[in-house]
Formats: sequence, C-alpha cells, structure tokens
Amino acid sequence: MRQVTLKFLYLFLIPIVLLNLFIHMLWGLLIRFKSIFIKLKPDAALLKNLLSNEVYAKPSINSILPVHSIGNYLGDIFGNFKFLANGGPNFLGKQSQLIGKTVFSKNIGRPVVVCIDHLSAEAVFANVDNLTQGHMINLVCSRQSKPIFTTYGSEAQNARKFIISLLPQDETEDKFQDAVNSVHLELDRWASLSKTKINKMSLEEAVGDLIFIYAGCLMLGSPLDKTLINRVFPTPNFLPVFPVIPTSLLPSYYTMQLAMNEIFNQVKHYDNWDHVLSKASAATLSEREAFEQLFTAITFNALGLSNSLLNGILLTSLMPDRGIKLLKDEAHLTSFVWELLRHNGPAIMMRLSEDTLIKTAEGKYHKLRSGTIVYCSTSMAQRDGSQWKDPTIFRSKRFIENLQNSMSSKFDEQIGEPLPTLGFGCPVHRSDRIEPVSNLHQCPFLPLAPSFLKAFLRLLIGNYKWSFDDDVLENVNVLKNDDGLEVDFDLKYLRGGIKASEDMVPIMSKGMHFSSFSKL
Repeated sequence: MRQVTLKFLYLFLIPIVLLNLFIHMLWGLLIRFKSIFIKLKPDAALLKNLLSNEVYAKPSINSILPVHSIGNYLGDIFGNFKFLANGGPNFLGKQSQLIGKTVFSKNIGRPVVVCIDHLSAEAVFANVDNLTQGHMINLVCSRQSKPIFTTYGSEAQNARKFIISLLPQDETEDKFQDAVNSVHLELDRWASLSKTKINKMSLEEAVGDLIFIYAGCLMLGSPLDKTLINRVFPTPNFLPVFPVIPTSLLPSYYTMQLAMNEIFNQVKHYDNWDHVLSKASAATLSEREAFEQLFTAITFNALGLSNSLLNGILLTSLMPDRGIKLLKDEAHLTSFVWELLRHNGPAIMMRLSEDTLIKTAEGKYHKLRSGTIVYCSTSMAQRDGSQWKDPTIFRSKRFIENLQNSMSSKFDEQIGEPLPTLGFGCPVHRSDRIEPVSNLHQCPFLPLAPSFLKAFLRLLIGNYKWSFDDDVLENVNVLKNDDGLEVDFDLKYLRGGIKASEDMVPIMSKGMHFSSFSKL
C-alpha cells in the first residue's frame, strides 16, 4: 500500500520536472539567439565580474594574464549536457590539449575556471583549510549524510577526527589484515561462480562491492548489507544539476531513507558498535551522525579507489604470467601501485572566498577574484608533464627511483618523480603531509590506500587466474611488456565519464567482464 501511495508522487513530480526543464532550455535558447546578433567575447557576459583581465606590474611577475575562455556562454543547461555527454573530466583534458593551456574558463553547467596542472590545482585546492570552507560537487546531494570535504568548520573537523580514529595506523594492525581477509573471501566467491555467471558479472559493480566489504570491515569490523546499499545507490543518491528535481516528490528517495534506517538498525548490533560510539562521543558526534559519516566513508569515499582496482586487474592481465614478477619485486609492485593512483583522482569544485593568485606549471600567473568557481580534475593534474615524464604513458616502474627503501611503510619523496598524492588532496613534494592532518581537506585513507592496493594485488596475482576475451582488449595500446609494463594512456584510449570507474580506465569493446576467473 505504501509503495502505491508513493508512486502517486510521480503525478506531481513529472510535470514539475518538465516545466523546470522547459524553462532552462528556453532561457538557453534565448541566449543562443541573442549571441547571433550580439557578438560577445567568449564567456565575457558571465565571467566579467568573476575574472580579472587587468595586467598588474609586480617586481617578480612581468604580468598577470587574463584567463583564456573556451566557447560562448549559451546557457547553463546546454553547457551541462555537453560536459556530461562528452566524458566529463576527459572532455576538459582534451580541450586543454587542443588549446595548449592548463588554465581556462568554461561553462559546464555553470561558469568555472578549469585548473589542469598540479601548481594551479594545489593553489586552490590542496592547501585549503577545512575550517574555513568546503568543496562543492557538480551534483545536488539528496542524501542526508555528506562527504567531509563538502563541509567546513567544526562539522568538518569533528567528522574527520572521528573517521581517522577508526582507521588503523598502518597495514600491520589486525583490523587491516582482517579487512584484507574479507577481500580474499569475496575473491573466492568470484572463483566459485559458474562460467555463465562470471561472464555476466559486471566488473565495475563487483569491484564496488569488494570495496564496500573492505571499507566496512576496516572501520566497523563487518561489512554493510550489500542488498541494502544497492537500495541506496541506484536511487537518487545524487541528482543532476539540470533539471532541478524536488527530492520530496521522488518515491525512490523514501526507499533510500528506509534502506538507510535499516542499515543503521543493523550496525547498532555489530560487535564493535560500542567502540564506534566511544570514538563518536570523543568527536562530539551523535549516534546517527556517526553512522552517516561512516556510511559515507565506506561507500562514497571508498569508491574513489575503484578506478585503481579496475586498472590493476586489467593491466596485470597484460603482464607475463599475470604479473607474477611483481610479487618478487617489492619496489616494482610499490611503483606499480603509485602509478595506478596517478591515474586516479576526483574532480573537485570550490568557490573562492578571496582574491587568489595562481601560478601554472608554465610559469604563468592568473588572478581569480573572490566568488570565482574553480574546477579541478586531480587525475588530469597528475598528468602534468612538468612533474611526470611522458605523463600520458602508464609506466609500471615510474616511481622506483623515488622509493629509496622498498620495504619501508613510509612514503619518501626525495628523488625521482614525485608521488602522485594530489588526488588525495595532498600537495606533491610534501611527504610531511601524507599523515592525516586535522585541518586539511586531505583524504583520511591516503596512508592506507597504497598498502591496500598492494595487498589486493598480492591476493589476486598469487591466488587466482583470470582472463578477458581477446577482442575486449583490442583498444588497449601496449607499448612495452617485458621487464616493465608501459601502456599508452592518451585520452583517446580511455573511456572517460563522470563515474570514478570510467574516468581513466582503458576503453574495452565489450565492457569489463571476465571470460574466466578461478583459483590457481
């Protein structure tokens, strides 16, 4: 009866959405029509109050250049659709390559300044104090909980303190090993599936489930109910910017809330929930607030590793004996993991709260006024040729020179190419910030991410054999495959998309499905 009642909400939702869509499209069409008769400089109408086009004389700076603008402003809704249809961050990366600039303005559903090299990205993101402002996301969050990096002030600090307190310090702690063992059991389950089921299994979804299991065991001692998680995430966990959809009229929104409440009631019976509550109390969080922060960390935040896991499975399948040599060479394995992480990182937006001077890797300066929205794809910023040689090449041995002690759990950045920590909100060349810091928008999982990826690859390579259909890999351009693996990761060979599992993953003709997966 409740389901029937909820479905009646569509009677109100559909006309509201259609009217909203019509208004936005009409406004965009009017702007397009206006642009035929009034020839504006690209984006000038919207950006004139955001960007400084003045040239300033500075003792150490010859000039501060205006931000190059790409395309006319023809309506937010059209800009948003074009951005999504063309692959999100990859679309911006291709445009950066086309114009030869790493800082430019663009309409992606709102006017933004895009920063695609490591220096400009660090200037506006990596050093932001979470006590003063949070990052934006290019989606409307409809869930009650929210990621730490979107908050600021005491809310961000308390949530961060709580999450860090539940994480192990390093891979030697029992809770880390227990979480890895849970991954081992899930891989055994994969191996037990029939050939038909393994062929139909979406690897993206399977990897997502594996990450949920790992993160749940790591922070709660037990995984969350996968069935209930799936009731949350197919529903409007996040909604598009256009059209604006009132969540109160979505039946699926209430389904999501019911699933969240059921998960909450389940975790309260977990063996270590009392321990969780003690950490929550120390961080001045209520029981419900603690649960929501945990749920967000275990699902939304942890899924940031899906790209690296997918690439790890795919690329090791290309290596001789599925990467057995990696298990015999700790330095090579560690370098391989960091190279996976270099092609992994979220897209982030932030509205500047003060005038900001940024410098690009080419040594050019731009001044952005307070109120400017800045967009950065950290995975793109970690392909900056000033820091990483041949940045569009995946090179498994890239960081061996950097790793002075292959058996150390400490991350040292003294020599060679810097470790790609920007995707975690940590500036490159700043090894002192790899440890969790209370007042930075830095991912709390950073100290554990490389260790988990290494543990996962040891499990995968050492215990299982797997394969893909030959024609699935036809678009993967392997350049070297003997002593070390090198693959062309030029954007034309990558899927691209707004999902973490699409951004920097090679194009596969039939999607990511195993042809076989079994124990050795």
